[in-house]
Amino acid sequence: MVEDCSILIIDDNIDDREVYRRILGRVSSTAYTVLEAETGEEGLALNSRKRPNCILLDYSLPGRDGLGVLADILERDPVANVIMLTGQGSETVAVEVMKSGARDYLTKDSLSPETLHRCIQNAIMHGMLEAQLEQKRQSLEIFTRAMAHDLKEPLRTIKSFSRILHGSSALPAEDRELLDYVLSAADHMEDLIVKVSGFTRLEASGGPELTPVSLSDVLNQVEDNLRQQTESRGAVIIRGTLPEVMGDATLLTQLLQNLVSNAVRYSEQTIPEVTISGEAHGDMCRLTVRDNGPGIDPQHRELIFQPFKRLVGRGIEGTGLGLAICRRIAQLHGGAIWCEAENGPGATFIVDVPLAEARPVPSAVSAIPHSAKPAEQPGEGPGRLAEVLLVEDSPADIQILKIKLMRREKVNFNLHVATNGREAMRLLEERAGIADLPQIDLMLLDINMPIMDGFEVLNALSADVRLSQIPVCILSTSSDESDMRRARNLGARAYMVKPPTLQQLEEALEDVDHLELLQRGDSLALCAEQN
Repeated sequence: MVEDCSILIIDDNIDDREVYRRILGRVSSTAYTVLEAETGEEGLALNSRKRPNCILLDYSLPGRDGLGVLADILERDPVANVIMLTGQGSETVAVEVMKSGARDYLTKDSLSPETLHRCIQNAIMHGMLEAQLEQKRQSLEIFTRAMAHDLKEPLRTIKSFSRILHGSSALPAEDRELLDYVLSAADHMEDLIVKVSGFTRLEASGGPELTPVSLSDVLNQVEDNLRQQTESRGAVIIRGTLPEVMGDATLLTQLLQNLVSNAVRYSEQTIPEVTISGEAHGDMCRLTVRDNGPGIDPQHRELIFQPFKRLVGRGIEGTGLGLAICRRIAQLHGGAIWCEAENGPGATFIVDVPLAEARPVPSAVSAIPHSAKPAEQPGEGPGRLAEVLLVEDSPADIQILKIKLMRREKVNFNLHVATNGREAMRLLEERAGIADLPQIDLMLLDINMPIMDGFEVLNALSADVRLSQIPVCILSTSSDESDMRRARNLGARAYMVKPPTLQQLEEALEDVDHLELLQRGDSLALCAEQN
């Protein structure tokens, strides 16, 4: 219980304000300090200056209703504890008030010292618990991102150098077989880190913003993402009617991708066939994903949605988190997912998500598209050798780029290295001031760095007219969709996941007009147009 409590009363009726003051004065267990405002504008100003523990807001104010004032209060102070008071009770008004963000709702004729005191204390405690929950959610999100990055960094270094050793002609066959085990375990560990990080991030999420999403566009993205897996198995994806729903496109892509990937992975004895369709079921879309695999035992149809529960041995890859993530995504959309009983072989998953209104809306799939365009064959052509700036704080990653891209793939360019964002900006500014010096043609930029990270570098580049035209390609361990979107929104031309490969470089250069990979003898030259 809060023993010393400040209250702001926003009511245009002076008699009502006096009644509230007297009622609060008769509460012996708490010393209430009362502030008064006659209009919504006065109340907003007082709330900004004094930050009271609770606000008593009249539903009917001159010139505007209390809901408008409530919206303004919460826009400026999202954690404000507001109790709405009205002269006449109405269930419709009560629902409207609570949906708008008020902690509680009271009618003026039902007030008593006990009722008002209890309502105020409950509102304050609710606000405190909500603030603590938000703080823990933010801490969990920060921890999750740090955990994923810090664990993936040494793992990726192990994988990169193991692959370099694996490709050595001097390595005996039995040692190469041992390295296969190391690489397989490292791949599984990396997948587990990504899945645990994603699941934890979903658990910490306060809920996505739902917008109209085309399920047909979502499935297009899923097919593109899983192209290598489906083509290697000859899998067939059959699509039926797919309506528009209210949802988060990235999360729905992940949900559907997990279901399709599982169907392909577990159909070992036959060519995988996955049928996906949706139909209206009240105000929900009932999405059906059916496969021709071995099916799921009825007694396990609920168990499979629990984290880390797997029904197969380690011979089939997986983390046991895919379906748990699907369930959490469905719940965040106000829907559900379950596995239905089937008479024949195969499994059928049902997903309920809210239907969108029947109106044309642009696709909301928010993922960086993977280009299916084949790389152009490089040929002979003019141009100087490109100046490439690598911004990377890890000596191991610098060495991996030199070994894999420049030595093994034989891609030639003039490499400059900066170990943090600030050092990179200083180097760019110095070169920009020297007229005869070739400027940087391409920047390969890590995200997580000390002093000045990659996102801060992108912001700084866009603010400097001299440097804003330098094409930037992110080179990061993170494959998180939100990092990719943020990089794109800040001006990055492309996004590469470490370690760098020739294919990733070719795809990154598709959007850079002045750079071209040219064949020079038995090697490649990254060339820039002559000024």
